Amino acid sequence: MDEGNLYADDWMEINWSEWLSLDPTDDELTAISTDPGLYRVRHHDRDGLEYIGQTGRSTRGRVSALARNVYSEEMPFRDPHTAAPCLWAVRDRDGPAFEVSTATPSLATTDQDRKGLEEALIAIARREMDESPTANFGRIIPGYSQSGYRSDGYVGGPLEDGEIEPNTEPGRGPVPWKNVDDVTAPDWMGLEWSDPYRLEDRLEPDLPDAGVYRIWYESDAPPLAYIGETKAFTRRLREHENTFGSEALFSVAIPNGMDARHKRTEIETDLIGSHYLVTSQSPIAQFGN
Repeated sequence: MDEGNLYADDWMEINWSEWLSLDPTDDELTAISTDPGLYRVRHHDRDGLEYIGQTGRSTRGRVSALARNVYSEEMPFRDPHTAAPCLWAVRDRDGPAFEVSTATPSLATTDQDRKGLEEALIAIARREMDESPTANFGRIIPGYSQSGYRSDGYVGGPLEDGEIEPNTEPGRGPVPWKNVDDVTAPDWMGLEWSDPYRLEDRLEPDLPDAGVYRIWYESDAPPLAYIGETKAFTRRLREHENTFGSEALFSVAIPNGMDARHKRTEIETDLIGSHYLVTSQSPIAQFGN
């Protein structure tokens, strides 16, 4: 498997379509399937991938909606597509040469598989690029202010000299990808995980403010039950005890750079993605299952 060729038509052993112009005026998007699926976006004048996404509805409809927003006259709102403002900014700065490639494997009809596969694709892209695809995780490129949601009414665009947009803060690089196969190991994915505790004993350890965590049942792992991120461990684990029961186990990790939610979510994605690749399934309660 050539995991490093992000543009290949068989990347990650998935049957991807040819690359099509994302510009809706080129009329190439009508070739996209209306089945649920995944898609990846690249820019001819930039390295790597700009975005990886998925939809449980029509892939053609989702990609077409993204295209209309990316090629609109002014920066779009963050809904219905959170990646659109960032891709609009890339088009405004670097030109309109976006292309999209799609895939509609049979497993894409189920949320657990489709979303787990999306996490795996983003995680592999992060590992190969040493950073996240540009428009994943809700960021915006330097020099631009990000639009709000439609209900906010705020439309972003290029910044004036001296203006700053906090949402351009860089993301966090990928985890080390060591000891990938043992999802309950103390060094899984190269992170330093705490000893396991039962959720009923969550007040015993001296928990940090922010980080990532995993939950599992002693006799059933793999798969894990859940992987998450938080800036308030005590409250989050109390909520999880109501869901998973007092006997479920948890452990936490505190990689560097857990100060911002998008950085914690990047690491969470690395973990969910690798879990999917190793076990061929998402953690059993991920994605609202």
